[in-house]
Amino acid sequence: MIKIIDATLTMLDEYPITAEQVREMIRLLRSMSVAGIVISPHIYEILEGVLPQGSSYYMELPYEYHAADYPGIGRMITSHRDGTGKYIRNVQVNDLTQLQSMAGIEQGKNIRVTGLDDLLTYESRGIYDRWTERLKELSPILYPEDTYCCATAIAVSYLQFHNQGSVMTTFTGIGNKAATEQVLLSMHIGKRYRPNLNFSEMAALRRLFEQIIDSKVTSHAPIVGEKVFYIESGVHVDGVLKRPSNYEPYPAELVGAQRKVVLGKHSGKASIHYELETLGFSGEYPIPLILERVKRISMKKRGEVTDKEFCQILKEFRK
Repeated sequence: MIKIIDATLTMLDEYPITAEQVREMIRLLRSMSVAGIVISPHIYEILEGVLPQGSSYYMELPYEYHAADYPGIGRMITSHRDGTGKYIRNVQVNDLTQLQSMAGIEQGKNIRVTGLDDLLTYESRGIYDRWTERLKELSPILYPEDTYCCATAIAVSYLQFHNQGSVMTTFTGIGNKAATEQVLLSMHIGKRYRPNLNFSEMAALRRLFEQIIDSKVTSHAPIVGEKVFYIESGVHVDGVLKRPSNYEPYPAELVGAQRKVVLGKHSGKASIHYELETLGFSGEYPIPLILERVKRISMKKRGEVTDKEFCQILKEFRK
């Protein structure tokens, strides 16, 4: 069975995070069936060593002799052990040519491969297939980095190729890694990973993350962007309202979002009809004239037309 291990908390040492926020993040990640949580020594201290139950915990340490200082951590990641027992040996692979250095690693060892930024950048499919097969033999935890904006694709490709594979990711890809939410949904949709699982807490996780880092996630970020399900184009709106599955790989509700029709310069008649129905207006309205007015206002303000502005337009054209 595949495993998706989240390392977001290791990227938050520089932020003023509280114990309550740490516990809530762990709860939210666990609700989305993340197989393990990686924490840093700093996060461990914030929790005063009291780890929320129900999760498997990992910690990355420079030296293994510190392991005894952190009871409750099931697996320790270090570059100085051979990958036996509770220890996971980290192997840094900055590009595909360095995979040659793994030739001497025995199968069955606990390994984490970090890097592999360029795995999907080679033109030859044979190169990809050969090294992916080697990864499958070693079955490491794959922790791809995002130098070439391929980390999420590498993580998903590895899990699709290896049904017993494990990957390490971070929320929104913070720290130049693969994005947890994107890998989860890709596997959920493409491989029916946890088919009955509901990801409605995803929006709550985004809000918590924004609170911790004191910054907004890009509004159109895949999966978790606040405006991912905002639609404006007339043809798009008409199609989505008739058959959402033609345009959306999953319903907005699955990830705790809501679809919203935005009125603007690209809107069509379907958007006007939808907005009238949504706001509870009945009766006859000159749709083409209202649409033209909506487009003019949108272009003038260089933004969407609000519900309040739309209602004001309706007053002008009410019969």
